[in-house]
Amino acid sequence: MNQEVRTVLRTNREQLEASPKDMQSIFRIMFLWKDRVLCETNDGFRIQKYTYGQVQQRIYRAAAGLYAKIGATHGYIALEMENSLDWIVAFWAILMSGNKPYLVNMRYPQNLTDGILKTLQVKHILCAQTTGCSGQAITLADLEGEFPAAPEDVFENELAISSSATSMNEVICFYSGYQVAEQILNFKAIVKENPRIAKHYKGQLKQLAFLPFYHIFGLFAVYFWFTFFGRTLVFLRDYSAETILKTCRRHEVTHIFAVPMLWHTVESKIWAEVAKQGEKKEAKLRRALKFTTALQNIFPAFGAAVAKQMLSQITDKLFGKSVMFCINGGSYLRDSAMELLNGIGYSMHNGYGMSEIGITSVELRRRPKDRNRNSIGHPFTSVDYRLSPEGILQVKGSSLCIQKIVNGKPVTREDWFDTGDRMTCRDGHYYIHGRLSDTVIGENGENINPDMVEKAFLPQGVQQFSVLGVPGQNGQELSLVAQVNPYITAAQVGRLKDYFYSVNNTFPTASAVKAFYLTFDEIAPPTAVKVSRVQLARKIENGQVKLTGIQQFQQEVSAADGESPLLRQVCKIIAQVLELEEAKVTSQSHIFYDLGATSIQYFSVLVALAEEFSISDYNSSDTYCYTPKEICEYIESKL
Repeated sequence: MNQEVRTVLRTNREQLEASPKDMQSIFRIMFLWKDRVLCETNDGFRIQKYTYGQVQQRIYRAAAGLYAKIGATHGYIALEMENSLDWIVAFWAILMSGNKPYLVNMRYPQNLTDGILKTLQVKHILCAQTTGCSGQAITLADLEGEFPAAPEDVFENELAISSSATSMNEVICFYSGYQVAEQILNFKAIVKENPRIAKHYKGQLKQLAFLPFYHIFGLFAVYFWFTFFGRTLVFLRDYSAETILKTCRRHEVTHIFAVPMLWHTVESKIWAEVAKQGEKKEAKLRRALKFTTALQNIFPAFGAAVAKQMLSQITDKLFGKSVMFCINGGSYLRDSAMELLNGIGYSMHNGYGMSEIGITSVELRRRPKDRNRNSIGHPFTSVDYRLSPEGILQVKGSSLCIQKIVNGKPVTREDWFDTGDRMTCRDGHYYIHGRLSDTVIGENGENINPDMVEKAFLPQGVQQFSVLGVPGQNGQELSLVAQVNPYITAAQVGRLKDYFYSVNNTFPTASAVKAFYLTFDEIAPPTAVKVSRVQLARKIENGQVKLTGIQQFQQEVSAADGESPLLRQVCKIIAQVLELEEAKVTSQSHIFYDLGATSIQYFSVLVALAEEFSISDYNSSDTYCYTPKEICEYIESKL
């Protein structure tokens, strides 16, 4: 850690400790270092950088416009935006104008959001362009102009945030500046325990703004922890895997805090690529990972650098060599993913938190052999942990939310908050064993934790999946539900079935999955933090997600294989681009010789196919295909 970083950390921390610990003090201290870069974006061609001073001036102007438009109501304004520079401007402008921000969860079902807005008596929504919420929409463009500054004494000191909606209840958690300050001040002990969290690359610390700021993990661990100390956020253009990887490499991101969905996708991508190169390549990688992990256990920092260099064929295609520290949160991370990411030198750590308690612990031990045990660490300085007689984690402390409203009714705050998570504690470190509410009763009366079963599966060719209780012939049965691509083939379904059965055979009969279902229906939004078992069960019950047993699904797809949905769609796209009747395009039609396409038309077909099937490298010269059948074979290998 260089002297500049130490100075900023010490100065900002000491000023916050000596301040009233309110949102106005946090804002003032956060924007002390005006020449530092607050955020970076790119439009696909060039990187744009915005300093703390530039952003601060935008906040002042927006706050003045908002104060002039609606005044200091000291009530709630809904902030309905995805992560962006505009989100930061809007968040502080609401507080500075004498109003309180409610951070709209963009993944929330609309009926839940509407209920929360009614409870908070929200009349105005500060949004990017348009809003689906009830109330008067305001954009930052509406606040432009010359207005007198908002008075300093109206600066508000409270924000509201929703839960992740996994319970399908309207949950609102309120935090004042004091609780936010306590969360930030945990950073002192964190850095002392593991200085690597403050590690820079080429003099920069850049946090990928992947987690939404309206989620508790994104708000505290990503936004407040790092911008308070003058570090840089990197915003994404979209949340596709390709964009995430390219953004990290291009901006030389150093910190990535994310949910299992991202880490499991990365794990799948690595092993799928290795599998194509044969068993010897896979065995070689496993030996290399064993060596790099052992080296990091002796020399953590040096070993991580060696791992990234030694395995550069992998890291150069993933996040690059700049990544210094990663945290997983929001749900359970598979042991295999933890071991792989630590092995290649990305320093993966598990964190823990909830909307009601903020972020309360992170596994900070430096050696992979400790982190690979999948602990969530020990409690931060602002909180205490204890386990109930039933093994449920309970938390109390100065950084928990000050109030909670569920379905419109205030909930009495107890000294100890019951998280509902089953845990054990060993050597002062805590280990999650699943949520009490997710438990499924097995056929022998045993309580089965779906998380412990789900983590064993790493299926290829599914978009999302979940293990949960589904009504079956023998009552509630432990089931695996997987959302698959609409263009999946019978052969792919067969491979998926064989994989599911082989993994399931490793479990004792009593705790094994009893039924496997496939569906084309969306089981969770593509950008969801995790699959909500409660929401999925409700969708299954009301028919929004239609389930088909994997054996029947394979038979149905096989019956249509002569003219598969994929082949029909490919032929349709080719006909549309070439302006031909669909009947003229068959599986064996050569795009040049039979259909008379020009080279320009051919590349137009490639672009259309790439967009339809989200295949970024389809138009590269080594993947040219000339008949719908060849095109389908290539696309199948990528889906």
